[in-house]
Amino acid sequence: MLNLGHEGHPGRTKMQQRLRFSCWWPGMDESIARIVNNCEGCRLVSQPERPEPMERRKLPDAPWVDVAIDFLGPLPSGDYLLVIIDYFSQYKEVEIMQKITANRLDKIFIRLGYPRTITLDNGRQFVSTEFESFCKTRAIILNKTTPYWPQENGLVERQNRSLVKRLKISQAMKRDWKNDLLSYLLMCYSTPHSTTGKTPTELLYGRNIRSKIPSLRDIGTAVPCSDYRDRDQLAKEKGKLYEDSRRNAKPSVIEVGNKVLMKHVLQRNKLTPNFDPTVMTVAAKDGPCVTVRNDETGQTYKRNSSHLKKINGNSPGKGSPMQHCQKDDEEAFKV
Repeated sequence: MLNLGHEGHPGRTKMQQRLRFSCWWPGMDESIARIVNNCEGCRLVSQPERPEPMERRKLPDAPWVDVAIDFLGPLPSGDYLLVIIDYFSQYKEVEIMQKITANRLDKIFIRLGYPRTITLDNGRQFVSTEFESFCKTRAIILNKTTPYWPQENGLVERQNRSLVKRLKISQAMKRDWKNDLLSYLLMCYSTPHSTTGKTPTELLYGRNIRSKIPSLRDIGTAVPCSDYRDRDQLAKEKGKLYEDSRRNAKPSVIEVGNKVLMKHVLQRNKLTPNFDPTVMTVAAKDGPCVTVRNDETGQTYKRNSSHLKKINGNSPGKGSPMQHCQKDDEEAFKV
C-alpha cells in the first residue's frame, strides 16, 4: 500500500489523503513520512535548505584597511567596470577598463595605499596566478567568497545594483554614460551613508568635499561628532534581524562527516533535478561555507550550507528507498 500510495511521487500530506481514503493501520503517518523522506526521486527535486543566519562584518578599525572588489560588465560599449569599495567609509572607486587586468589596481593603491585584505568572488580574473602574485608581493590577504553565493560579498553586490540602475537610466535617455557615472560618484561621495551617518569622503579623507549643493561649510564649520560607529552597529543589527526573519534563516544541521547531496547551481534544462544524485561527504565546515568531497573521485567543492541537503537514512544508489521502507515495516510487524 505504501508503494502504491507513493506512485506519482506525492508529498507527505497528499499521500496521507490518498491512502486514508481507502485504508488505515497503526503508525500509518510515520510509515508515510519515512517513505517520502527516503524517496530518491523526491529528494533530488526537493527545495534547497534555508540559508543560515547572517553574519555581519564588524566595522574595520580604520579606512582603506578592508576593501571589496568586483568586475561589472561587459557593457554595450565593450567596457568593463572595476569596482572597489571600502568597508569602513563606504567609499568606492570605479575604473573603466577595456581589458580585465589586475595592473589597474596599482593606479588606485598608489594613491590611497595598499589595503590589508581584499574580499572578492571566484571570477576568472581573480583566480589567476598573476593576480595572486600581485597581492602576495604587496602583503595583501585575499578573502575569497563561497562559489555561487554572491550574498557573501553583499556590500559590492548592492553597490553594483545601484550602479547598474544609473547606467540603465543613462542608456534609456541616450546620454553619455561616462559623464553620468561621474555624477553618480560625486553624489555618493557627498551624501551621508545610511548606516554611519557620515559621507564616505569624511570617513576616508577626514573632510567633506564640496558639490553643487550649498552647505553649511560655506559659512562655517559644524561641530564634529563620533556617533557613526554606534549608528553603523545599530543599523546592521536591525538589518540582520529583518533579513534573518524574512528569509526564515536557521542554523545548519550539517556537520563534518555527514553525507550530503549538492545542489545543481547551473541547471542544464528545465527538467534538471535540483540536486545531483552523487553522494558527497562533508570534509570541513567554516560557518556557512562547507567543503564537500566526492568519495569516488576525491574532488572537493566549496558550497554554502543552503546548497547542500543532508541525507537521512539510505544513500542514493544503494537500493530502492521503497524496498527498504517496506522491509522495515515487515520487521516491525513481526515484532
